[in-house]
Amino acid sequence: MAKRSKRENLNPASAAVGARALEIQSASQNATLNHTGSLANFLVFELLGRKFGFQLGNVAEIIRVPNLARMPLSPRSLLGLANNNGVVLPVIDLRRLLGLTDAALDASARVIVIARASPIGYIVDRIDGLVSLPAEQLEKSDAGAGPAVMDGVIKGAEGDSTVKILDPSRILRDEFNQLGVLRERASGSTLFSAANIAPSAAFAARKVSLLTFELGGQEYALPLDRVQEIIQLPHQVSEMARSENAVLGVVTLRNRLLPLVCLRALLGLPPKSERQEPGKIVVLPMGAGAIGVVVDRTREIIHVDPGSIDAAPSLLTRGEGDAEITSICRLDHGNRLVAVLSPDCLFRSALVSRILSEQAQQSDAKPSDKEGDAMADEQFVIFRLGDQDYGLPISAVDEIARPPERISPLPKAPAFVDGVMNLRGAAVPIIDLRRRFQIEIKERSGSERILIMSAGGTRAGFLVDGVTEVMKIPEFAIRPAPQVSIEQMRLIGRVANFGLLDRMILLVEPAQLLARIEADVLGTFGQNAAGESKAS
Repeated sequence: MAKRSKRENLNPASAAVGARALEIQSASQNATLNHTGSLANFLVFELLGRKFGFQLGNVAEIIRVPNLARMPLSPRSLLGLANNNGVVLPVIDLRRLLGLTDAALDASARVIVIARASPIGYIVDRIDGLVSLPAEQLEKSDAGAGPAVMDGVIKGAEGDSTVKILDPSRILRDEFNQLGVLRERASGSTLFSAANIAPSAAFAARKVSLLTFELGGQEYALPLDRVQEIIQLPHQVSEMARSENAVLGVVTLRNRLLPLVCLRALLGLPPKSERQEPGKIVVLPMGAGAIGVVVDRTREIIHVDPGSIDAAPSLLTRGEGDAEITSICRLDHGNRLVAVLSPDCLFRSALVSRILSEQAQQSDAKPSDKEGDAMADEQFVIFRLGDQDYGLPISAVDEIARPPERISPLPKAPAFVDGVMNLRGAAVPIIDLRRRFQIEIKERSGSERILIMSAGGTRAGFLVDGVTEVMKIPEFAIRPAPQVSIEQMRLIGRVANFGLLDRMILLVEPAQLLARIEADVLGTFGQNAAGESKAS
């Protein structure tokens, strides 16, 4: 949605009005001079050379075709969701909805936005113009024209096209009977049950959660509860005058100054090659402000036993007092060592301290607003399927893992179940979210990740194309998703709409991610696994 949607006046002088449409309009207006009845106005458009229309009172505006966020598990005629003045707008291909032949859209295509409690957009081939005529001259039937979805027809002169006037609500009945129905819940309300999704209290009490990342091929970690969010490193960073080597500069994050610190420099590692891909920023809250730590790339979220974390030898403390490795985490029976950093010991830069002080002063100026905003924010793990971003509440994700080299097939499982992986001695079924969301399958690229979640006492992994960031999304940006299908309503109940950034994130409901049939499959898998264990 990189382009702004340009509005067009519903005025025959400014719309693309065909010659015949002008003749009809002129004749109709002349006919009404001596007519005492009410005047009806219609917007006329074309689909594959045929003329159709809507009553003008149903039309809110006409816009150019915007960029679209693709909604999975939806009818084929729904092309996607668009941001229209901050409103989430479902955009429907009217040709598909009416059962007409598909054809490529050209520059003449437009979206007609229908005025409803929840607006809907219909893509048409081109706008033909406006027609006015006495209301009683609208004929109510036309053989073979599909009267069930029509308000009537406007007969042209001999040899001219008939204009079929469609009812914008009736044409939705078959495929979109719930579309546009407002939901009763608040737009920012949390829809999942922490008791069903989050790890158990006993599990949480005995585990330490870490975010792992890479620097120069070495793996490091930070405590997950100290991570505010993870964002992409922008191409442009404002440098600070007289800044220290470790301080890269500052960027703006939601209207606040965020100092960026190069963790490579703090740890005394060599600079990153320019040929390497841009890094990630791990945002750490510090007092009333925050600091962005630049790393090469993030790896995964893990939960480990405290017994596998040992205090780091003093020999491993590197740099000039600017950073400390406080402990070492032993994974995979000691074959994988992860250096754990303490955010409290990372920063002793005078410049960073000064910027944090300035942030604290800004926060003190509007304490109530900032407090309210912080309380309203929700934190999500953002992942990709194809070209679309999706989000899961971070509290619903036990960990993020790389796909193993071997996934054992699960007999008689649905097509979207890839198989079973061994996760630290436990068998975990893997569900391919591309197949589950009915998205076109593609070859693996190496960036895929598995989101490990718990549901109803069973753990399952969900294969995605990649995890891009951890993001705090403010309440005002979260809206109910349009209800386009029963399946979609269960799984994708909300969207995060960033109008200024021209970005839309589909928020997945974790408690509903496993449909009843999938839960049965996983339950059966668990029983079979238990039975095999007893037999052995």
